[in-house]
Amino acid sequence: MKISNRWKIVLIATGFNLLFEYSLRGVNNVVEQPLLPPVLFTSYLTYFTILENLIVKYRLKDYHLMIASFFYGTIGVCFASGLAFTPPLLLGINWPSLLFVNLVWWGAIQAIVTFYVANRLAPRDWNHGLLSKTGWVVVLFLNGLTFAIFQLNQFVPRGTSTGHEVTIFVLIIAAVIFQKTLSNKESRNSSPAFKKDKVMDYLSLSTAILFFVCAVLLIHDPTYSGASQVNQTSLKIILVWTTIVALVILVYRFHSRKEIPV
Repeated sequence: MKISNRWKIVLIATGFNLLFEYSLRGVNNVVEQPLLPPVLFTSYLTYFTILENLIVKYRLKDYHLMIASFFYGTIGVCFASGLAFTPPLLLGINWPSLLFVNLVWWGAIQAIVTFYVANRLAPRDWNHGLLSKTGWVVVLFLNGLTFAIFQLNQFVPRGTSTGHEVTIFVLIIAAVIFQKTLSNKESRNSSPAFKKDKVMDYLSLSTAILFFVCAVLLIHDPTYSGASQVNQTSLKIILVWTTIVALVILVYRFHSRKEIPV
């Protein structure tokens, strides 16, 4: 069966992020929590389907993905892992967790690196189809359902009323910024060709290798981060490495003045 270009990109992005998830959890976690993989797969598949649709429709660039990821990551860190609602809190939010996860993980790794890898392996056909109204309803429903399932976990930290109000405020700000930065109609007609980048090649390959090593070998020291079971050694390594990757991307982006191809 031939897979369309859109689904190749979405599936590669989903696979890369499942590798990221299990670099922290360890492959043995698949047996320990057998219901989690399909939930994670559905969550990432629907999320990247939405992002890919927006990328093609609005010709999104790297900074758009950072903003979109901040929006979605805020929902995730508040209502899936609950990390943003764990002490210490200021206005009901753990700001270091919120900012780190959104900017480093959701932004740099799960958006910029993810879509670079996906396009590196399956360069985008800008003429591929977009989601229909029914498609939008389905992916939004399924994605929302995954968050509802996460909320069924009694160990997910719950936010205070102040925390929820601040979360809504952050989401509104991110949504407004995203809308304000969308490309004009003229630029939406362009179809930028994907260009390989040596720096991103090195970062992507080394990150994938590190994720695989952590997922397969460093699986024997489980602990909890929020409501998620992760391995302590892997968590420490991933925290350091992803921070380095995010900083390299930031410096490279501003020094080269070139957009990261996504």
